[in-house]
Amino acid sequence: MEQKPLKFSVVVVLYKKSYCDSPSLNSFIGALGEMRAAGFFPTIYVWNNSPGFSPILEHEAVVWLEGENSSLPSIYNHIAKLTFEAGGVALMISDDDTDYSQYDFRGNLKVVRSFLDDERRMDMVGCFIPKVRSAGKLVSPGGRHLFKGYLLEQITSGLVDTKNLLAINSGVLITQACYERMQPLYDERLNFYGTDTDFFFRYEKFFKKIYVFDSLVDHSLSEYAGESLSRALFRWGDHIYAMKVTFSGEGFLCRLALSLYIFYLKIKLSFKYKALSFVFLK
Repeated sequence: MEQKPLKFSVVVVLYKKSYCDSPSLNSFIGALGEMRAAGFFPTIYVWNNSPGFSPILEHEAVVWLEGENSSLPSIYNHIAKLTFEAGGVALMISDDDTDYSQYDFRGNLKVVRSFLDDERRMDMVGCFIPKVRSAGKLVSPGGRHLFKGYLLEQITSGLVDTKNLLAINSGVLITQACYERMQPLYDERLNFYGTDTDFFFRYEKFFKKIYVFDSLVDHSLSEYAGESLSRALFRWGDHIYAMKVTFSGEGFLCRLALSLYIFYLKIKLSFKYKALSFVFLK
């Protein structure tokens, strides 16, 4: 018996580039047939976060939205609301520069469908994530010691425990059950950096497992690329702010350790960039 197509959304946050130059967006449009073959009816939401840098993409599967440098949590929460209130079963999040050429859309969505059809397994799993590579290194999923993330030597595919697990936002597939339990889905006190750490730190309180696809995607991380001093100050300032917000509800010893770590980090960055400005980051 033929399965009924399920509503499924993708959101690509486009920043200071034309849609033509986004490998993520081009990948999703190119994979529409694969998604449909897996039994999913996809809508691609493009959030142009820098109006004026790109013409509007007119496509039957694309919904074009615009905002001037809107925060990532507000974008993700807005699209999630549109998705799940319209009867969608899952939402996939992506930056504009992630390369999905090695991502098995059809196979991975079939895995998702098998979980959606099994209520017992869906109670354990609210997210599906790919393996992510940046500059030749596997960077996601990773592990966490208190507030500090670290790379894993080996990344297992399939069901993985969520305890002390972190992952990168780009490529994350979120189910309706996850959306309903984790309200708000993303903490809107945050801006751009640290949103993934905060999400997965909270996620482990709601779900015991996460599913890691046996697919590899390439993603550019700014800390591995050359950047200006002003950009580094903005990124690290936002990152430090996010750590304070994420772990503000933890015990006294954890918060004390975080304060000491932030002080150490500021000194280290000041020497690295030869700029005292890092010491005064809030």
